[in-house]
Amino acid sequence: MEETFVAPNGDSDSNFGLALAALTQSLQKLQTRYDEVQSQRAKQQQIQEYRTDVEARLQGEAQAELEQELARIRSELEALSLELESELLTDRQLQKMFWDGLRRGLMGDVFWQIIRFGGLGLVMGWGLKSWVG
Repeated sequence: MEETFVAPNGDSDSNFGLALAALTQSLQKLQTRYDEVQSQRAKQQQIQEYRTDVEARLQGEAQAELEQELARIRSELEALSLELESELLTDRQLQKMFWDGLRRGLMGDVFWQIIRFGGLGLVMGWGLKSWVG
């Protein structure tokens, strides 16, 4: 038995076509991103193997150019790691994390400090007004 989706306005074919096109586009973007991550991980693995080789050569003979090469490799690995970590999140997820953090951190603390010190200022003002006048 086959179930069909019927939109409230009866336009199920066009809605399904639009939803299918959007899903296909999302899957293509996901596949592209997955391929990018896999290639960056392979590059990271190659660089790590090269670093191991340079470290082994460095132990055999201490040369300034090998030490510089090792420092360059370490910085490149750090940059790749950062890129892999940051690109796994979409822009929408980053925006959501930013606003959630702002709401939790800034708005929570700031809100209660405004209430606390604003209320204290109000009470002190009323006290001064009654004392003076």
